Amino acid sequence: MVKKALLSLLSLGAMGLALASPAQDLFDQATFLIGFYYNGPAKVPHFRELRRQYQPELDRLCAPEGNRCGYEKARQVIERIVRDIGDPFTTLITREELIDDQRYGAGLGPAAPRVGVWVRETSRGLVVSEAFPGEPAHQAGLRRGDLITQINGQPATLARLKAAEAEGRPVVLSYSRQGSPRSATLTPRVAQATMHPRLELRGPIAYLRVYHLYSSEEFSPAQLIHDAARRAEGAGARGMVIDLRDALSGYDSEALLAAAAFTGGGGFIYDRRFQGQDETHTVENGRLKVRYENGDEEELSQVKQPYLARLPVVVLVNRNTFNSTEMLAYFLQRAGRAKVVGEPTAGALGMSGSAEGPLINGEFIAVSSLRMRNLDGSAFPLRVTPDVIIEEDLEALAAGRDVILERALELLR
Repeated sequence: MVKKALLSLLSLGAMGLALASPAQDLFDQATFLIGFYYNGPAKVPHFRELRRQYQPELDRLCAPEGNRCGYEKARQVIERIVRDIGDPFTTLITREELIDDQRYGAGLGPAAPRVGVWVRETSRGLVVSEAFPGEPAHQAGLRRGDLITQINGQPATLARLKAAEAEGRPVVLSYSRQGSPRSATLTPRVAQATMHPRLELRGPIAYLRVYHLYSSEEFSPAQLIHDAARRAEGAGARGMVIDLRDALSGYDSEALLAAAAFTGGGGFIYDRRFQGQDETHTVENGRLKVRYENGDEEELSQVKQPYLARLPVVVLVNRNTFNSTEMLAYFLQRAGRAKVVGEPTAGALGMSGSAEGPLINGEFIAVSSLRMRNLDGSAFPLRVTPDVIIEEDLEALAAGRDVILERALELLR
C-alpha cells in the first residue's frame, strides 16, 4: 500500500454527478474510482460501463426507499463489485480499519479492546497463532499453539471471541496445551506498543517476528528491523528467521527499507495506468529516493541508523502474508538473500494503490491502481512462491510442533 494521507473526500460536483440519494451518490463515486483508476490483474470495464452493469442491482435494493435510500444499500453493491473483481488488494475498508491502520503507523495496536491473540478457526476450536507479549492473553499464560475450546462456557468460535472482546467485560477462556486443559480469566483492553517487530535470541538462531509495515515520522518497523539485525549479529547469531506469517500490509517503501538491512539496496517501479506518471523507487545507504518519469528526483524517507547484516536468513510466510509484507519476502528472495519457507502468500504482491479512495460515507475504497515492476522492468508475480513449500498444520501446532519453523531451522543448520 502506498504511504499517503487519507485526508479529503472527493467532490461529487467535480464528477458532474447529480444528487439523487445517498446510496446513488456513494455508488457513483465508488464505481468512478474503480473504473477510472483500476490497473490490476482483473478485467474491469470503464466506470460508465461498470455503472450500467450494477445499477439494476442498486435500483432493486433502493426501490422501497426512493431518494432516501441510504449508504448501506450502496455498500452491498460495492462489496459485490469487489467480490466479482476478485483482486485481494481492491477492497472496501471500514472506518474502524482505517483507524487501526493509522494506529499501526503510530506504533500502536488496534483501537478496540482485545485480549491480544491472533487465532485460526478449526473444527475443534481456535488455535492461537500469536499471543502478543504485554497483552491480556499473554499475561494470563496463553501462547502460540494453544487450543481455545470454550469462551465463557460456549464453544470457541472467531465470532464469539470478537463479540466477547467488544463487550469489554472479563472473559473466561478454556484452552488446552498439548492436550492438557487450562483456563484463564482476562479483561480485554486497548493495545499499545505490542505490535513492534520482536526479536528473540534462541541460541545461535535469531528469531524476528514482524506483524506489519505501517510507519509514520515517529515509528518505523524498517528501523527496528535494521536494529534487530545489528543486535542479532552483535550477539553472535549464526542465522535469522524472519516470521511474516499472518502479517498485515503496510507501506511498500517500508518493505524496501526493511529489506535493505539484508540486501543493502534495491528498488521497484510503480507502473501507473496513465502515461508519464511512472515512479522508480530505490534505496541506498538507508535512503529511499524516487525518480519521476520527467526526471525529477526527491528523497522520501530514510533509516536513520542503517545496518547491513551478513548472516543467513530464512523467511516464513503463509496464505495470510499480505501485500507489503509479501513484498519484504519477495525482495529478500529475489536478491538471493533469503530462502522462503511456507505457503504461497495472499496474492496481493504484484499490485499496490494510492489514496484515490476516500468515500463520502467515511470509508475507503482501495483500488489496484499501480502495477509493481522490478528495476529491470519485469513484472512482480502476484504472490510469493516459497523455495520450500510446506502447508501449515494447525493440528501439529496444537500438539506442540511448528512444522514450517522446524524446516526453516533445518535449512539454517
